[in-house]
Amino acid sequence: MRFRLPGLVQSWLPRSLAIAMAACSVSFENATAQFGNVFGNRGVGGVMIDSDGVLRNSTAEDQSRSLEQLRSTMQGAQGDLAKATDLRLISLKGIQQMVLDAQKQGKSIPEDVYCLGGLTRIDYVFVYPERNDIVIAGPAEPWAIGPQGSIVGKNTGSPVVNLDDLATAFRYVDQARNGGVSVSIDPTEQGYRQFNQALRNLGGNVNPSQAAPALARAFGPQQVTLSGLPADSHMARVILAADYRMKLYGMNLAKPPVAGLPSYMEMIQNRSNASTQIQSRWWMACDYDAITHSKDRLAWKISGQRVKTMTETEAFDQAGQRKQTGKADPVAKKWADNFTKKIGELAVKDPVFGELRNVMDLCLVAALIESQNLQSLAACDLSNILGNHGQIETIKLDVAKSLDPQISFLQTAQGLLVSASGGVMIESWYFATQVKENESVAEARVAASKLDNEKIWYQ
Repeated sequence: MRFRLPGLVQSWLPRSLAIAMAACSVSFENATAQFGNVFGNRGVGGVMIDSDGVLRNSTAEDQSRSLEQLRSTMQGAQGDLAKATDLRLISLKGIQQMVLDAQKQGKSIPEDVYCLGGLTRIDYVFVYPERNDIVIAGPAEPWAIGPQGSIVGKNTGSPVVNLDDLATAFRYVDQARNGGVSVSIDPTEQGYRQFNQALRNLGGNVNPSQAAPALARAFGPQQVTLSGLPADSHMARVILAADYRMKLYGMNLAKPPVAGLPSYMEMIQNRSNASTQIQSRWWMACDYDAITHSKDRLAWKISGQRVKTMTETEAFDQAGQRKQTGKADPVAKKWADNFTKKIGELAVKDPVFGELRNVMDLCLVAALIESQNLQSLAACDLSNILGNHGQIETIKLDVAKSLDPQISFLQTAQGLLVSASGGVMIESWYFATQVKENESVAEARVAASKLDNEKIWYQ
């Protein structure tokens, strides 16, 4: 089933972005198109979706048009928000009310609300029954436009958690309960059949560099499969872009911006037993420690690596049918483990991986609030964010249906090795139910009141 979000109204636009769109010479019929053109379609994660729904790399020209405009109009953090802090507290009740009021009044929301006070990670969830509020907290800093159009912290370069992804994660929390959020980019069975036929037509010895164009055409477009959230959401674009970028690095189709991360194709090139029928796929998944909470359940701590890369071999027959083996190739496992180690660096150099980490945090927080019944504990009504009846509106982007062939070929003793699959899996509900008591978390809640000028933002 595919879920669609309602159209965006003008009230969603951060003030600076609304100014940017007012300056556009192109006329749009509604605020959704305006917001999508200037912000959402700026090339999330370095990718764009064309009019046919085909995902592609965004060119420097694609990005420069919108980025120049954004950089010239974004105001950045003001006042106390311009100071970095180890722990900034953000009121969910307050954020919800500010957005609802803005929508009702037809006003734009402030830029700092969209950037959630500059949060770059969510480490805590605090419950305040005396204030009827639930608060998320983590490190925060002033923000700027970073690589590929991501909004990042000025100090660390880590992407900032944003309001649109929060609203999507919270609104579709029921989908997290019923299977999680996932995206997969895979070749089609028809593509494999056409590829095998083209390979047979080429005869014995194949020069990959010469044969690659014809084989790629035979392989055909790869399918994008998304579940658990709307295909036209900003969050979906982040997840898809992260998957796509991981594939490019693994297949040696793009050089990673960090040292010590050779591609899988480079690592396997000297293996004599690599087979065209047994291939590896990789996917990124959540990696959290057990969530700890205070005895009174008013303080919750989120910790762990956040994101890990996993792998499994797949078997393909001549008809292109795929079968999971439940096993991992040692070289593929080594590449996956190395990629996991490098995600922290990549999150800054290629910020879409940091945005993916933030998306996972938001999905986990939404699942935690729902699964642990924190709304009742706080006597706080977040129904306008949480669940399918939420009234918070989000942006809508073009939907990715496929991508042009992005495959890598390697001649081995057993034939021509093809690498082409990847994915992302966010099982936030599972991790939200893996909890244990640790009274030291209560101390963090007490200490939090003494940080950041003893202020809870937006309450």
